[in-house]
Amino acid sequence: MSKQRIMFSPVTRLSGLLSVEVMVEQGRVVEANASGTMFRGYEWIMRNRHVTDAVYLTQRICGICSLAHGAMASYLLDELFANELSENAQYLRNVMFGADFLQNHIRHFYLFSLPDFVRMPDSPPYHGQNLTDSRLNPEDNRRLVGNYFEAIKAGQHSHEILALFGGKAPHQHSLVHGGVAVAPTADKINRALALLDSINDFVTTRLMPDTELIARVYSDYFHIGVTPRRLLSFGLFKFGPHNEQDLWRGGVLNDNQFNAPRLELIKEEITSSWYATQADPGADTQELEPAPHKPGAYTWIKSVSYAGQPYETGPLARMIMNGFYQGGTSTMDRIYARSLETLLITRLMREWLLKLQPGPAPLKQNAEPVKNEVVVTTDAMRGALLHSARIANEQVERYNIITPTVWNFSPKDQHGWRGPVEYALVDTSIPRADMLFTILGRTVRSYDPCISCATHVLDARGNVQDKILL
Repeated sequence: MSKQRIMFSPVTRLSGLLSVEVMVEQGRVVEANASGTMFRGYEWIMRNRHVTDAVYLTQRICGICSLAHGAMASYLLDELFANELSENAQYLRNVMFGADFLQNHIRHFYLFSLPDFVRMPDSPPYHGQNLTDSRLNPEDNRRLVGNYFEAIKAGQHSHEILALFGGKAPHQHSLVHGGVAVAPTADKINRALALLDSINDFVTTRLMPDTELIARVYSDYFHIGVTPRRLLSFGLFKFGPHNEQDLWRGGVLNDNQFNAPRLELIKEEITSSWYATQADPGADTQELEPAPHKPGAYTWIKSVSYAGQPYETGPLARMIMNGFYQGGTSTMDRIYARSLETLLITRLMREWLLKLQPGPAPLKQNAEPVKNEVVVTTDAMRGALLHSARIANEQVERYNIITPTVWNFSPKDQHGWRGPVEYALVDTSIPRADMLFTILGRTVRSYDPCISCATHVLDARGNVQDKILL
């Protein structure tokens, strides 16, 4: 039987624009190309801005995980300006960060992933749902559909917590360098605790049982979408006066060998990406410019590697590295680990809110930077996140961002290494032709893709602007 080339485009129920091309031979995926078709250019947008603008501008990368970029920019500025954080500031920052995690994870499971496993009502937006593998009995199916709509309320409550201390959500305004600009008053803390109790009730009585049910009924997905045990995390939830402590440790796990991350081993390249290099005589690195017609390229997402190999990142990496989860690296393992992380974060947030002291805004900003170049890391909802900047006279000369979806959706590099998603799709069995998009969709969405974060400006007619250098 000859190979079939099949384009899954667009992949729906995710953030941004994604297409997946697969080659199928004798009922099995033999090759896959994941294509991020959304071009933005945030590194270019940041140039010549005052460096403190990074807190606000980088949040506009994505409306789903905006606080992650705001927090990262704040950590970057803390180091540039040598700010010293109070304990109260760190509790409040992490409460806000945790709330953004909750809204993301709850929404991902119910709004993005659940329709891959549950028969939804035949009404908008689910007319013509393409679910060719529905296994739940009618009673369980009805219950999960009801929980789908309840999840919207839980996500709203998570955003309310963030808005209490951040001014609004998404794109909060108070987590800035040196701390938080909103005072944690007693009434705000009590309101946040009440909202968190509601979220925790939903997570413990709906999300976790629903996750366990899906994992049990679709247990074969513990053997589908498996990737090599190469996992990476930068750690999560910073404490200490200089953000030097991570509550959840980061690391690089290759099979059973665990090491601390070494940032100098992280490399980006563009073999399969729509970019070309352009010499920059005044710099020690090469500039990039868009090349949408580049032969052999198929995505706006760059390849990123650690020590020459692609690595998977996300809740699964965090849960395994911190001893909270003992599973494998399959489609269902990713789904389960994300739900487990949601439960753990609700418990942490309660501890932090109870330790948070009512009082003035915990904010202390130094006036002048003490460095002109810095690299900072943390984890975001989807995994490892890196921001770096070089400044002169407090103006940005160069800003670079490597997001979790760049790690997970990396295209093939110069050596032919597939990124994690492409690797997970290859060798997937397709028992019937009508099941192709259902099976592929389950694996792709298990990574919680955010192509808005992954891509690097098109005009209104869809033409790439001339000479945009990244």
